Amino acid sequence: MRKINYFERIIISMEGDDEDLSAFLQSFGFAEEELSRVMDELNSFRTIPGTTIGRYMNRIISTIEEEDRPAFLKGIMVGVVIRKAVDAMAEPDLTEEEKKIAREIEKLRFSK
Repeated sequence: MRKINYFERIIISMEGDDEDLSAFLQSFGFAEEELSRVMDELNSFRTIPGTTIGRYMNRIISTIEEEDRPAFLKGIMVGVVIRKAVDAMAEPDLTEEEKKIAREIEKLRFSK
């Protein structure tokens, strides 16, 4: 069985979110056609066999004009901040011990 690399995990995790991402970006004034063009270009890079996250980033960066690099960097930084905020909001699953405590609390509540 082939091991999934880090880059593939990122892509898999993004695939279900494309619709939500589009709606989110459209709420900031980006047109659907504009988003589609960019997503198609990015998807074409990530489908190249042997692509790693480093190669993916290098392919994208090589297509950016010098004067657009600061805007691209800002976009990456904002994306990282948004991702960290989303991760911070997600609560991890309860451990078995926490589940046991929660059941005991419920028992106590109903026994009164």
